[in-house]
Amino acid sequence: MSTEDQNRCVVTLHKGVDTSKFMEDMQSSGYELHDEKPSSISNFDYIMTREQANALKEDERVVDVRYGSKAENGIIPQTDAFMLNQEFHKDGTRSGGNWAFPAMLNPIDMWGGQAGIVNYSPPFTLTGKNVDVVIQDSGVQPDHPEWNDKPLQNTGNIGTTRYQTVDWPTISGQQAYYTQPTYFHRDLEGHGTHVAGTAAGKLYGWAKEANIYSMKILDDPGNTFGVSASFTMIRHWHNAKKAANQQNDQIPIRPTILNMSWSYFSTYENCVSGVWRGQSWTGTHTDVANGSLVQYGLMNKSNNSAGIFMHPVRVASVDSDVQDCLDAGIIIVGSAGNSYHRQDVPGGLDHDNYYISLGSQVYYHRGASPCAQSNVINVGSIGRAYTGGAERPSFFSNKGPRVDIYAPGSTIMSSLSSTPSFNKNLYAQPYPLDNNYKCQQLSGTSMASPQIAGLLAVLLEIRPQSTQEECRQFLIDNCQLGRLHDASTGVPATDYDNELALHGSPNRFARQPFNSNVAFTFGT
Repeated sequence: MSTEDQNRCVVTLHKGVDTSKFMEDMQSSGYELHDEKPSSISNFDYIMTREQANALKEDERVVDVRYGSKAENGIIPQTDAFMLNQEFHKDGTRSGGNWAFPAMLNPIDMWGGQAGIVNYSPPFTLTGKNVDVVIQDSGVQPDHPEWNDKPLQNTGNIGTTRYQTVDWPTISGQQAYYTQPTYFHRDLEGHGTHVAGTAAGKLYGWAKEANIYSMKILDDPGNTFGVSASFTMIRHWHNAKKAANQQNDQIPIRPTILNMSWSYFSTYENCVSGVWRGQSWTGTHTDVANGSLVQYGLMNKSNNSAGIFMHPVRVASVDSDVQDCLDAGIIIVGSAGNSYHRQDVPGGLDHDNYYISLGSQVYYHRGASPCAQSNVINVGSIGRAYTGGAERPSFFSNKGPRVDIYAPGSTIMSSLSSTPSFNKNLYAQPYPLDNNYKCQQLSGTSMASPQIAGLLAVLLEIRPQSTQEECRQFLIDNCQLGRLHDASTGVPATDYDNELALHGSPNRFARQPFNSNVAFTFGT
């Protein structure tokens, strides 16, 4: 057997499988173990041929076998921000605050169906105190005034801060496996600082007293952790907090909420045919580009730098890591993605649609990892524009049954790091409380997800034992139904191509009920 035929393969097992017995069976069958990944639960690295990998997929204990790295398979993570050529508030200017506050704090549209100006002082009584908010992203600028109490215009020491400059391997007890990069606590891209400001900033955010943690995985080569490592350390750290609670080792000292404003995508390359709702079709990525396959939901509206059109993609090993974090009791919120696609749920009409690429079936209506994994609170984006006086979903947002709830995500004002990439720095403004720092409007489901993460951090302040399902149900129970314009017609080909169709997703506009100058009262 030629070594050129072999590659590292990630084997993901179903939850509850006897992993020791599986490893014994693999050894007796001649499979070469590359990395046991002892800190993981259901993922293992083996060396094998493509034929062995395909054969192993038939094992009922196995969820998936990925032959080669994610990059080798054309699976790429990206932040779920959508940068417009110019930035707007609801009145069309590049000023103002996070318009989600008046939008989500009131049972009616304060703009009255017109994209104008609202003068409003949002009342709040809960601040996310004693809740840990983890921003898994491009990093966070540690000294931004959004989470620092240093005097205005002071260029000296940071002073009191809610940003936690931790060493993740140490606090998670994983020093034997990971080493934190030297320049981990910074944000060169700007995305993570913006997301952190929306979730927990004192001016733009919901959870104004929450602890902020950065788990950097994006946009700073050599100074990030791998995706699997990041989930592993977050999970072990959360479990360590539970173990430190002498009164109840199943409840952490402080709740953990994780925001994931990023997802994986792949491209419609090398496709030769497919199946849509049981119907076979033929076509190529050129047919995707010219829109001739739109009736099958292969969209030609989201393209990469090479001009190849993209779609959401699932990664079994990442979904497994996310599920392990959910099982540990971490509250997880994620962005729906900006690929214009309908994302369906298991058993739905479009869930099993696929195209054939390099001999493999590629599913394009299942949403993207990590945010489409079952039980993750999946957040779509609301725009600032109107149709017939009704607020509209953002044109770029993924939609469909897998979206749990919608929150403002277009032209959202929040904090920005001092050294972001040019496209985000182009319209940067001085931060109102200290003009040595920056703020900026950005758009994307990336901006919608931290609205919900911040809202739930406020809930966890007074309900620290809430589960993932209880948090999701809280959002459903308190949302506004039918507030969004929905252009769905019921004709698949028409709806796929309509950016304002909800594609069967619930018409839920997120609402924060703590809009009183007195404390909100909860039942037990």
